Amino acid sequence: MSLTIDDRAIASTLLLESGDRLYNMADLEEGRTQEILAAIKQIRQKISWKPDKAQIHLAKRIRLGHLSSQATLEDYQSLIRAILNNKEAKLYIFIYESIIYPTVVANFEQRLWLVMFGLTGILETAFPPNNPELYLANPAFLYLGFLKDWEQ
Repeated sequence: MSLTIDDRAIASTLLLESGDRLYNMADLEEGRTQEILAAIKQIRQKISWKPDKAQIHLAKRIRLGHLSSQATLEDYQSLIRAILNNKEAKLYIFIYESIIYPTVVANFEQRLWLVMFGLTGILETAFPPNNPELYLANPAFLYLGFLKDWEQ
């Protein structure tokens, strides 16, 4: 049985209370698994930003101390690629108003980073949450497991 996005949001809230938040590919709506995998493949091949957003995101990461003051867009995108290709990366989906955003989470230089993008492969954001456990405990995030397990 496949769950709808609304069912998953309700189930996520219920499962949070039991502490069990792991979903698997069979739980996703038909076709969503392939869309998620295609988006991951696309963003790995080419990091695409929304128009005029790349430099804004870079400046914010520098301002918040997430990147050095000398960091370039290429440095930021190299970090994003490293997270997307990390063999120990975890895969989540973030659901906002019924829209799915695949989210890859991995360590980079002793800091947990989150890379979120749309099903079209367009980057939404990449940053290290201040409190990763609390941030990812938001019921809008559904943990799917290790990215490598999805790609088998």
